[in-house]
Amino acid sequence: MKTKFLKTVFPLVLLVVAVFIIGSGCTGDPDEYNYNWWPDMDADGFGDAAASPVSASNSNAPAGHVRDNSDCDDANGSIHPDAVDIPDNLIDENCNGTYAVTFYKDSDNDGFGDANVSDVYEIQLGDTAPNGFVSNNADCDDTNANINPLADEIPENGIDDNCDGETDIFEIYLDEDNDGYGSNQFAAGPGVHNNLDCNDNDAEVRPYRQEVLDNGIDDNCNGIIDEIN
Repeated sequence: MKTKFLKTVFPLVLLVVAVFIIGSGCTGDPDEYNYNWWPDMDADGFGDAAASPVSASNSNAPAGHVRDNSDCDDANGSIHPDAVDIPDNLIDENCNGTYAVTFYKDSDNDGFGDANVSDVYEIQLGDTAPNGFVSNNADCDDTNANINPLADEIPENGIDDNCDGETDIFEIYLDEDNDGYGSNQFAAGPGVHNNLDCNDNDAEVRPYRQEVLDNGIDDNCNGIIDEIN
């Protein structure tokens, strides 16, 4: 009988005592517990991720603070994890580390996109375009790979082959850096059929290329420096 008591009843007694002791430690008003609070300067409901927290209870919460630290810009009430990313503005509105960028469908795979068919993707800075899309909308006929800004204008075919807005106008421009894009200078001999290059001395600077961020150069000749494209 003594052996049975030790094996069954005594362990149960210990369990009841343990539950009672541990349980008693969890009692009390949760509003009196201390929590971490972060400043919410822009009053958007999300605290400053870069700030140090303040310890306080719910009933003694510090003014202008919240129990959240997921705001990546606590000086702007439009930037927080519940916000919607605005495309092409180089701002991460929803604090997820990516940026909303518009890309254009390139159905004929000539490297130039259709201005009428686009989609917005969230990417990290420096990512390439999604498959089947490009970052420009310069194609005037996305069903024909022979029609794009780099194409040669063919006289008397009734087609704007190089998408410059002029049909059958045969002009040749100097392309000093051999990047496929010409300057405003006419060429007497070999050249290209567009005058879109903003720096004909640097082959790394040309229209529709990927913009290199933070280099202080308008890499894609669109008049804007260091933007997402």
